[in-house]
Amino acid sequence: MMRDGFFEFGSWCSRMGWGGGIFMMIGGVILLGLLIYGIVLLAGHSQTRHTSQPIINNPVQQDIGNALNILNERYARGEINEEEYARKKTELRK
Repeated sequence: MMRDGFFEFGSWCSRMGWGGGIFMMIGGVILLGLLIYGIVLLAGHSQTRHTSQPIINNPVQQDIGNALNILNERYARGEINEEEYARKKTELRK
């Protein structure tokens, strides 16, 4: 392996053979796949964060939103009929 203080590259490569190259290639493909997966995961996370419901800073709008939620729940439970639901919803949106 050593000749005159220099490393014989050819003998080292022949001992490594094709097996080492294949394992390095598989490791590189796995690493590249993990990198792409991480980028896609981060991109999806940031996209869902921006598409969530907007934050309402106006207290009046928050009250109307809460009232509409309560109205929707009452209609879903059958406490009010469709006519009363439509009338109250129109009043709230004025």
